[in-house]
Amino acid sequence: MCGFPKNLVYVLVDLVCVLIVALPIMILKFAGQPSQRGFFCDDQTISYPFYESTVPTWMLVIFGGGIPLLCMLVGEAVYIHRTTKTEGEEKKKFPFLPYFIRVYKTVGIFLFGTLSTQCLTDLFKYTIGRLRPNFLSVCAPDYSRFNCTDAMGRYVYVTDYVCTGDPDQIRESRLSFISGHASLSFFFMVYLVLYLQVRITWRQSWLLKPFLQVVAVILAQLTMLSRVNDNKHHWSDVLAGTALGTFVALLVGLSVSDLFPKMRQNPDQSVVPERVTPRPEDEEEGALEVVATGDGENGKRNSQGMTTIM
Repeated sequence: MCGFPKNLVYVLVDLVCVLIVALPIMILKFAGQPSQRGFFCDDQTISYPFYESTVPTWMLVIFGGGIPLLCMLVGEAVYIHRTTKTEGEEKKKFPFLPYFIRVYKTVGIFLFGTLSTQCLTDLFKYTIGRLRPNFLSVCAPDYSRFNCTDAMGRYVYVTDYVCTGDPDQIRESRLSFISGHASLSFFFMVYLVLYLQVRITWRQSWLLKPFLQVVAVILAQLTMLSRVNDNKHHWSDVLAGTALGTFVALLVGLSVSDLFPKMRQNPDQSVVPERVTPRPEDEEEGALEVVATGDGENGKRNSQGMTTIM
């Protein structure tokens, strides 16, 4: 129990970091106003009809985020079970404390990456304020209050106009770049691909892991394409969202999490991988092998390469 206060400080620091990342999301959601852009009356790229979303936001959050979360809860339980079994520990009860620690780290990092992706997405959305493809249908501007053309009959850029549509939908119609569905779906699924790459070690089927990884990417791709098909985003919006979500997933998965081994440098300047979360099968390499020394005496070499004279 002596280390509990120190661990509590670490948890509080993590919580503060998560709250700091979540704060801009909440501020922009409830008090932010996107940039007010004008338009040309003949702009066909913002003249598409309004359709309901094929993949609503609630579906993206519940299923898109729930699938990786469920895989992590099950995967960490299997990992803890295999690790304790490999170490030769005979336990009648499941080791809940190590499992809770693993879940805290894995799910916490996943949550941090999700909030980081959403925060970056919202900063793009509210700063740029690009009009969605269905903007004119949603805005329903009062054309009697402005002129679309000048005296020469050329279309002019209209900035002083009044929308007569639903205020909430009008606000959303100014948040086209970048696609939040694309960025979040690709973060969810690319991070899941990385997680499955590490946690699935079942060698009875060589195709199970790549099959699940391909399915995850396809789900993200279908979500991305639905946004273009529903006239919610331009193609460049979903492409940028895909790039952002993939980048954050790779950054968090490879650099922040402990899923993959880090590199450390030996005193002899050689670089070797340092496994942070060793796999259970790696701990089976503890057998000693007999070797002969240069003067004919016997010795033993352990798994770390150290030789002791008998």
